[in-house]
Amino acid sequence: MGNYKDQNGTTMIGDALRWLTKSGKAISPVILDLASNINGLGSLEKLADVIRGDENLDSNDKEYLLAKLKADVDHEVERTKRWELDSKSEHWLPKLIRPLVVANFTILIDVVIISSMWGRPLGEDYLPILMTMGVTAVGGYFTLREYGKTKK
Repeated sequence: MGNYKDQNGTTMIGDALRWLTKSGKAISPVILDLASNINGLGSLEKLADVIRGDENLDSNDKEYLLAKLKADVDHEVERTKRWELDSKSEHWLPKLIRPLVVANFTILIDVVIISSMWGRPLGEDYLPILMTMGVTAVGGYFTLREYGKTKK
């Protein structure tokens, strides 16, 4: 079972901000801009600092937003811990699961391309799913590899 963002396609802080906006609360454009560009723990921490310093939000709304933000941070920290444990595992499968997923997906794309050349195109309904999987699997794999290299 995935985390909140995997299940819902949004973050808890994003949903909380949308809910507050729909209920008529005035949210600072700076907060909304930061929330729309979240790309890691650093940006979540920066968003928390801006929420804490915002003078237009009442204390209950701040507490609510910070609680949702903390839950998003906790999910990201937990995911990072799992990946670190996978890479330190004594078994070969946890260490190689990401490269195996990318290789499997690459083979799948090759099969789709070759079969479409032979007159068996993939149904249009499957293209969005395939593209989403490709961006997630391949993009995530190489992004995390580069992040790991810079962290070392």
